[in-house]
Amino acid sequence: MPSVTDTVRHGSPGRGDWKETLGRVGLVGKGVVFAVIGVLAIQLALGDASGDTTKNGAIEWVGAQPLGKFLLVALTIALFALAAWRLLDALTGDPVEGSEPKDRAKFAVLGLLYLSLATAALSATIANWNDAGQTSQGGGTETRQQATAVVLDWPAGRWIVALIGLAIIGFAAYQVKKYVIDMQFLERVDVGEESWIASAGRWGYLARAIVLAMVGVFFIQAGLTYDASEAEGLSAALQSLSGEGWGQFVLWVVALGLLAFGVFTVAEAKHRKAA
Repeated sequence: MPSVTDTVRHGSPGRGDWKETLGRVGLVGKGVVFAVIGVLAIQLALGDASGDTTKNGAIEWVGAQPLGKFLLVALTIALFALAAWRLLDALTGDPVEGSEPKDRAKFAVLGLLYLSLATAALSATIANWNDAGQTSQGGGTETRQQATAVVLDWPAGRWIVALIGLAIIGFAAYQVKKYVIDMQFLERVDVGEESWIASAGRWGYLARAIVLAMVGVFFIQAGLTYDASEAEGLSAALQSLSGEGWGQFVLWVVALGLLAFGVFTVAEAKHRKAA
């Protein structure tokens, strides 16, 4: 007779095993994307600014590697599994992260975001198999700046954009408190606070919070200067750190942290209590 621990970790016999598999495969895909972003950020810290340090850029990087076509197929499948898992969680709840309405709303948003990323991976895969070259870069930046320009034209639009920036910075601070200080991510995984997986998770969440805070600063600048082009994302945040002095130091912290987050996420695929 299976123990309670076995049931939580592997799912009830004959029920939910396929959803469990979706979640764990999806987490591997997510981890690979963040690990590649970390590698590209490390290259940036070393002086190579040719890489696109975004999620789409990470997908394109995978496609450019030896056997990249086959790697892209595997990554695309994993990312669609990730999106499907979160969208299913929006309907059924998650056995670890909760089933409250706010939890399900979060899962729905994540599912749609992951679906967009999976679609980008599919486009890159088709382009590679058709020898059509890499997918275009910068689409996310253009969309974000166009949306910001629309808001700036609203009454008090510049202050709305600035407040969005403040909200992003506040959310980054919340992430630091929740994951870096309180280490609440350990509620999802079957490891202790002293494990290397816990250390990788803390470092990874810190790196993500730093980047998020910088994006918030960009939005504040866009509002104060009435310039939508100031509303930048991950790639521009890392590029802005690639100079000298403290910026270079922070870039290394973030780059290694993003790599650590990717490793943590892959480890979570194995050690997650339930999916």
